[in-house]
Amino acid sequence: MFQSLSTLTSLVQEISRAENAIAAMHQIVIKLTEIFEVPVCSLYLKSASQQRLVLAATEGLAPDSVGRVSLALNEGLVGKIGRTLHPLNLADAPTHDKFVYIPETHEAPYHQFMGVPLIHLRELIGVLVIQGTVQEKFSREAEAFMVTIASQLAGTLQSIQRSGDWLPQGPTAFEHNRHAGVRAAPGIACGHLEVLHLNLSLQDITEERSTDAEAELARFDTAVERLEEELTLGASRLGDNLPSDVSNLFAVYLMMLQSPELRDAVVRHIRLGSTAPWALRESSRELAAHFDNAEDPYIRARGEDIRNIGNRLLRHMLSKKPLGNGNERRDLLLAGDLISIADLSVYHPEQIKGIICTGGSALSHTGIVANALGIPAVMGVTGLDLKNHDGQLAIIDGYRGECITTPSDAMINEYRRLQSADEQFIDQLASLRDLPAETLDGVRVQLLTNTGLLADVTPGRKNGAEGVGLYRSEIPFMLHESFPTEDEQYEVYRQVLDAYAPLPVSMRTLDIGGDKQLPYFEIREENPFLGWRGIRFTLDNTSLLVTQLRAMLRANAEIGNLRLLIPMVSRVDELQTFMHIVEDTLEELASEDCPVARPPIGMMVEVPSALLLLPRMLPLVDFVSIGSNDLTQYLLAVDRNNPKVAALFDNLNPAMLVALEQIVSHCEASGTPLSLCGEMAADPAAVLLLVGLGLRTLSLSAHSIPKIKWLIRSIESSSARNLLQRALQFNNEAEIRELLGAELRRLGLKNLTGPEPG
Repeated sequence: MFQSLSTLTSLVQEISRAENAIAAMHQIVIKLTEIFEVPVCSLYLKSASQQRLVLAATEGLAPDSVGRVSLALNEGLVGKIGRTLHPLNLADAPTHDKFVYIPETHEAPYHQFMGVPLIHLRELIGVLVIQGTVQEKFSREAEAFMVTIASQLAGTLQSIQRSGDWLPQGPTAFEHNRHAGVRAAPGIACGHLEVLHLNLSLQDITEERSTDAEAELARFDTAVERLEEELTLGASRLGDNLPSDVSNLFAVYLMMLQSPELRDAVVRHIRLGSTAPWALRESSRELAAHFDNAEDPYIRARGEDIRNIGNRLLRHMLSKKPLGNGNERRDLLLAGDLISIADLSVYHPEQIKGIICTGGSALSHTGIVANALGIPAVMGVTGLDLKNHDGQLAIIDGYRGECITTPSDAMINEYRRLQSADEQFIDQLASLRDLPAETLDGVRVQLLTNTGLLADVTPGRKNGAEGVGLYRSEIPFMLHESFPTEDEQYEVYRQVLDAYAPLPVSMRTLDIGGDKQLPYFEIREENPFLGWRGIRFTLDNTSLLVTQLRAMLRANAEIGNLRLLIPMVSRVDELQTFMHIVEDTLEELASEDCPVARPPIGMMVEVPSALLLLPRMLPLVDFVSIGSNDLTQYLLAVDRNNPKVAALFDNLNPAMLVALEQIVSHCEASGTPLSLCGEMAADPAAVLLLVGLGLRTLSLSAHSIPKIKWLIRSIESSSARNLLQRALQFNNEAEIRELLGAELRRLGLKNLTGPEPG
């Protein structure tokens, strides 16, 4: 009956070629009736309310019952499968005590029944059913293959289920569809979708050959000239609305556009016989790949910038005339796979109310600009077919990282009310800029910011950052065609230190290797998370470390606010060796009459071995910084970038709280200053516990500082300690988050996660 792998492969390929969600589901049910040689196959998906299973597609039952028939969990055979999450294989379904006859489906003649649940990442997506007229169970072989098919289709169907595009349209339709994404810039916006560059991106280009290399080079050069003009115009158009260093992102794009790496790669492909579009596609892919494998999301986002530039170049290359000035509407929500700052520059800033990307991340340059302009933005939106919504009204909720399509008039009005309330709340937060983050009972918390670009400086200072808790020094290395020289690094570090002087700046030494690839120093490993990275890499490449230390120490000579931070420490001898190298470097610079001084030197606690060896390490360092993202990842053995287990990544897991408690205890006993950086420092619920734990320095993203400051100024540290003791009694993070959410509501701080719809 079954060809197993080949049959399954064929099914998946047919689904991938479907034009939309409805067509994809129709292909599934038709194909399965053929595979199992049955008259009926039906697909039920769980509705947005998560309380009912709705008939989403069928072959064999009445077509007009699609979208109209639904069952509660545990109602009927389908509902039973949804509740128990267990397959059901029956010879005579109507005789089962859970059978419910639904006249609209016209299923009276069918007895043979088999249904299996569709489960993705522990979540019920729906139920898949086949039916026949004979009165006998399906074979074990058929049941096993049905379960296999369901496991393979669940991930694909999850994106369809979440999109809501399968729901019926018309008088009985659901009012709206919610599409989940990643929070990039906070806020709420309502407006009309302006979908950019549909069906025109590098990934759509197919390989073509050319015999006229000079003509293809001319096509590329013309596109570069057009984009240079566009970026220059965009810088002047948006410049008055952006901080000076954020407007410098246009200069960064120009620098990347004019980089020899990009041009040389394109020229090489063209000389080998490629057309200019294919050469651009391959060159962009090669350059972006150096960033794509990085664990650090900030570094990974640089690959998006390269693809943004490549896509914009492609559009200029394929357009017979310069690209136009865009829509004249004043309430645009720009939407696309990836949106670059070059795309933003086509519009006047007052036109852009929000940004939606089906790709990308919160740390792209687009996200940085959106934050600086105060424009809500959501990246990585799943299950949204943009071409079906171009020009339609939509809503962006930057707090929850979602967008809403086909909203009702009542919903639009409600979100506009929330938008107004949110703007008033943000104005209220602005008044806290120069006030300390101090609890009601007088406990002071220092709020620092994380950065890696000069473009981040102004948002940090504007939002009241008291220094830099984490400066990622990898960026100059990853944007370079070779290891940057000491003088090149010196210029970058000096600008960063000077921008924050006299406030402290903790510069992390090079955290490269393993999964963070340099274009000129490739490292291949089976398990990069446990590989050659951080301090391991730099100690094995001492000359690189010495060069970087010399550049940092020289940059600090006349400013004096540098703090050195060592990443991924796992052994005591690593610290000892690093300290010897610093001392030798200081002596060498002094012999060259360079007036350098030894800065405070700290270590990051990111791996379990550092936690266990902390009492032995503390005498060697001046301060400690907890890397909450990596520490959570290693403690829980969860790759937060792996969608199969990402839901298990939570900073509030009880194991993480116990670990933090131990670190605080060790640091307090030795009198060692302690800080925490990462996403945990920007999570209002987590901050309640961090204050209770005794952490008095947090480093977080610039846009999160005002709300966390408001939170700290609204609570008492004694209450936070009591809350911590209650949280430590729970066995899982869901219970802890429920406790903390209730506390935030009790304190009247629910606005910290954005205003709630009424």
